[in-house]
Amino acid sequence: EDESAYNYIQVQEDERGYRYLLLNEGQGVHSIWHPSTFIYEGTWDYFLAAPYFNTPPYTPNDVQSVLIIGLAGGTIARQYIHVYGDIPVDGVEIDPDIVAAGAQFFDMNEIAMPSLTVYVEDGRYVLRKLKRQYNVIAVDAYRPPYIPWHLTTVEFFQELASQLTDDGVVAINVGRTNSDRRLVDALTATMLQVFASVHAIDVPHSFNTILVATQQTTSQENLKQNLDMLAATTPSMLRTVLERSVASLVPLGQSDIIFTDNRAPVETLVDSLVLNFLLSGDTDQLRRD
Repeated sequence: EDESAYNYIQVQEDERGYRYLLLNEGQGVHSIWHPSTFIYEGTWDYFLAAPYFNTPPYTPNDVQSVLIIGLAGGTIARQYIHVYGDIPVDGVEIDPDIVAAGAQFFDMNEIAMPSLTVYVEDGRYVLRKLKRQYNVIAVDAYRPPYIPWHLTTVEFFQELASQLTDDGVVAINVGRTNSDRRLVDALTATMLQVFASVHAIDVPHSFNTILVATQQTTSQENLKQNLDMLAATTPSMLRTVLERSVASLVPLGQSDIIFTDNRAPVETLVDSLVLNFLLSGDTDQLRRD
C-alpha cells in the first residue's frame, strides 16, 4: 500500500498468483499481472483488437508502434509486446508511484519490457514532446468518477490524430452502466468530429466499452474479415481477442453533447452516471472490470 499525490495505491495477490492494482476506493482493477498468463478476459485485452478495424488485409506485421496514455501497471503494454515482440511502446502515466509499483510488481521494467519507454507526465502535455507516428494510441486514463476532462475533448483527439499513421487508430476505455451509456455516446459524438469512423465493443461482464476511432473510413465487418485472414502462425491470444471482440460489437448511440476545451461537462455527466449506478444496486460487479 502507498499514498501518492494522486492516488491511494494497493497491490494485492491472490492464491493463483494473479496480482491486481487497485486505486483509491479499490473499486475496479486498473492493472493485472500473472507470470505466465497474458490474457485476462478483461478490458485490457480488447485494446489489441483496435487496429483490425482497418480495411483488410490488415496483419500483425502492420503494427509497428504503440502509445498508451494511462499506463498504470503496464498490462496493455505487456500484452502488446507479448503479441508483437519488441516493437516501440511509449507509455504515459501521471503518477510516479504507480510507475514504481508497476516496475516492482507488474514486470513494467527494462528487463521484462525493454522496448517500453515510460513518461511520467500528463497525457496531453507529453504529446508535444513525442515525435513518433503511432499505429495505435490507447487511452485508458478514465477512472470514474475521476475523469480528466482535458483528455475527452475535440482538441485532444485532434492532437492524437496528428500523432497517428495514415491507418492509425485510437482506442479508449469508457465507463457506463447497463442502462446509462451517456458518457459512451458523448465521447462517440466527440470523436466523430475528428475521425472518419468510430466502433464500439462492450467488454463482457463489465461496465466498460472500448471505443475505436479510425483515421480512414472503416466498417465493423473489417474486424471479422481480418480475423478470418489471420495466418496460422498468428499468436492464439490475438485470435481469441478478435473472436471475442467480433462477438461483442454493439451499435453506436447518439448524443448531442460534444466535449470541447471551452465546454466539457464531463464531471456533471459522470456524477449523474455514478449516482444512478449506486442507486441501481449493481456495485458488486465492479471488481470484475
